[in-house]
Amino acid sequence: MQTVDVVRVVEAAKVEAAKIGTPVTITVLDLGGVPLWLERQGDPGTFTSIVADGKANGALTMGRSSAELGAMAERVPAVVNALIARTGGRFVAVAGAVLLKQGEVTVGAIGVSGATAEEDEQIAKAGAAAL
Repeated sequence: MQTVDVVRVVEAAKVEAAKIGTPVTITVLDLGGVPLWLERQGDPGTFTSIVADGKANGALTMGRSSAELGAMAERVPAVVNALIARTGGRFVAVAGAVLLKQGEVTVGAIGVSGATAEEDEQIAKAGAAAL
Protein backbone atom coordinates (compact mmCIF):
# COMPACT_ATOMS: atom_id res chain seq x y z
CA MET A 1 0.00 0.00 0.00
CA GLN A 2 1.41 3.35 -1.00
CA THR A 3 1.83 6.19 1.50
CA VAL A 4 -0.71 8.29 -0.37
CA ASP A 5 -3.29 5.52 0.11
CA VAL A 6 -2.60 5.35 3.85
CA VAL A 7 -2.94 9.11 4.21
CA ARG A 8 -6.23 9.07 2.27
CA VAL A 9 -7.60 6.27 4.49
CA VAL A 10 -6.59 8.02 7.72
CA GLU A 11 -7.91 11.41 6.60
CA ALA A 12 -11.31 9.91 5.71
CA ALA A 13 -11.44 8.16 9.08
CA LYS A 14 -10.55 11.39 10.87
CA VAL A 15 -13.35 13.25 9.10
CA GLU A 16 -15.84 10.60 10.24
CA ALA A 17 -14.47 10.68 13.79
CA ALA A 18 -14.84 14.46 13.86
CA LYS A 19 -18.49 14.12 12.77
CA ILE A 20 -19.09 11.76 15.68
CA GLY A 21 -17.21 14.10 17.98
CA THR A 22 -15.29 11.64 20.09
CA PRO A 23 -11.54 11.21 20.50
CA VAL A 24 -10.16 8.04 18.89
CA THR A 25 -6.98 6.29 17.92
CA ILE A 26 -6.67 5.19 14.30
CA THR A 27 -4.12 2.66 13.11
CA VAL A 28 -3.38 1.21 9.70
CA LEU A 29 -1.53 -2.08 9.28
CA ASP A 30 -0.06 -3.51 6.11
CA LEU A 31 -0.85 -7.04 4.99
CA GLY A 32 1.88 -8.42 7.25
CA GLY A 33 0.47 -6.69 10.33
CA VAL A 34 3.17 -4.03 10.38
CA PRO A 35 1.89 -0.64 11.60
CA LEU A 36 2.03 1.95 8.83
CA TRP A 37 0.21 4.70 10.73
CA LEU A 38 -0.93 5.38 14.27
CA GLU A 39 -2.67 8.60 15.15
CA ARG A 40 -4.54 9.78 18.21
CA GLN A 41 -7.24 12.31 17.38
CA GLY A 42 -8.35 14.39 20.32
CA ASP A 43 -7.32 12.92 23.63
CA PRO A 44 -8.43 9.26 23.66
CA GLY A 45 -7.44 6.95 26.48
CA THR A 46 -3.88 5.68 26.35
CA PHE A 47 -5.09 2.08 26.00
CA THR A 48 -6.85 2.88 22.72
CA SER A 49 -3.67 2.45 20.67
CA ILE A 50 -3.35 -1.13 21.93
CA VAL A 51 -7.01 -1.87 21.25
CA ALA A 52 -7.00 -0.31 17.76
CA ASP A 53 -3.93 -2.38 16.85
CA GLY A 54 -5.49 -5.56 18.25
CA LYS A 55 -8.70 -4.99 16.32
CA ALA A 56 -6.83 -4.39 13.04
CA ASN A 57 -4.49 -7.34 13.59
CA GLY A 58 -7.42 -9.62 14.39
CA ALA A 59 -9.17 -8.56 11.19
CA LEU A 60 -6.02 -9.32 9.18
CA THR A 61 -5.41 -12.64 10.93
CA MET A 62 -8.92 -13.91 10.19
CA GLY A 63 -9.63 -12.05 6.95
CA ARG A 64 -12.83 -10.46 8.20
CA SER A 65 -14.00 -7.43 10.16
CA SER A 66 -13.50 -7.32 13.89
CA ALA A 67 -17.30 -7.04 14.26
CA GLU A 68 -17.55 -10.50 12.69
CA LEU A 69 -14.87 -11.67 15.11
CA GLY A 70 -16.99 -10.41 17.99
CA ALA A 71 -19.84 -12.62 16.81
CA MET A 72 -17.40 -15.49 16.46
CA ALA A 73 -16.22 -14.93 20.04
CA GLU A 74 -19.77 -15.50 21.22
CA ARG A 75 -20.17 -18.72 19.20
CA VAL A 76 -16.73 -20.27 19.77
CA PRO A 77 -14.97 -18.47 22.62
CA ALA A 78 -12.31 -21.16 22.94
CA VAL A 79 -11.07 -20.48 19.40
CA VAL A 80 -10.91 -16.73 19.96
CA ASN A 81 -9.20 -17.20 23.33
CA ALA A 82 -6.61 -19.42 21.64
CA LEU A 83 -5.98 -16.74 19.01
CA ILE A 84 -5.62 -14.07 21.69
CA ALA A 85 -3.07 -16.23 23.50
CA ARG A 86 -1.23 -17.17 20.29
CA THR A 87 -0.87 -13.54 19.22
CA GLY A 88 0.29 -12.36 22.63
CA GLY A 89 -2.92 -10.40 23.09
CA ARG A 90 -2.70 -8.70 19.71
CA PHE A 91 -6.17 -9.95 18.74
CA VAL A 92 -9.24 -8.01 19.81
CA ALA A 93 -12.60 -9.44 18.75
CA VAL A 94 -14.68 -6.26 19.05
CA ALA A 95 -16.14 -4.07 16.29
CA GLY A 96 -13.87 -1.31 15.05
CA ALA A 97 -11.61 -2.75 12.34
CA VAL A 98 -12.09 -3.63 8.71
CA LEU A 99 -9.91 -4.94 5.94
CA LEU A 100 -8.46 -2.51 3.43
CA LYS A 101 -8.91 -3.69 -0.14
CA GLN A 102 -7.76 -2.48 -3.51
CA GLY A 103 -10.25 -4.13 -5.79
CA GLU A 104 -10.59 -7.67 -4.50
CA VAL A 105 -7.08 -7.74 -2.99
CA THR A 106 -6.60 -7.24 0.75
CA VAL A 107 -3.73 -4.83 1.35
CA GLY A 108 -4.08 -4.19 5.08
CA ALA A 109 -6.51 -3.22 7.80
CA ILE A 110 -7.66 -0.14 9.67
CA GLY A 111 -8.48 -0.28 13.36
CA VAL A 112 -10.17 2.35 15.50
CA SER A 113 -10.69 2.62 19.25
CA GLY A 114 -12.04 5.26 21.60
CA ALA A 115 -15.71 5.63 20.71
CA THR A 116 -18.38 2.96 21.06
CA ALA A 117 -17.61 -0.24 19.16
CA GLU A 118 -20.27 0.63 16.59
CA GLU A 119 -18.85 4.14 16.11
CA ASP A 120 -15.32 2.73 15.85
CA GLU A 121 -16.57 0.43 13.09
CA GLN A 122 -18.29 3.33 11.32
CA ILE A 123 -15.05 5.33 11.40
CA ALA A 124 -13.00 2.38 10.14
CA LYS A 125 -15.44 1.78 7.28
CA ALA A 126 -15.25 5.45 6.29
CA GLY A 127 -11.48 5.15 6.12
CA ALA A 128 -11.62 1.93 4.10
CA ALA A 129 -14.09 3.48 1.67
CA ALA A 130 -11.43 6.04 0.73
CA LEU A 131 -9.49 3.33 -1.08
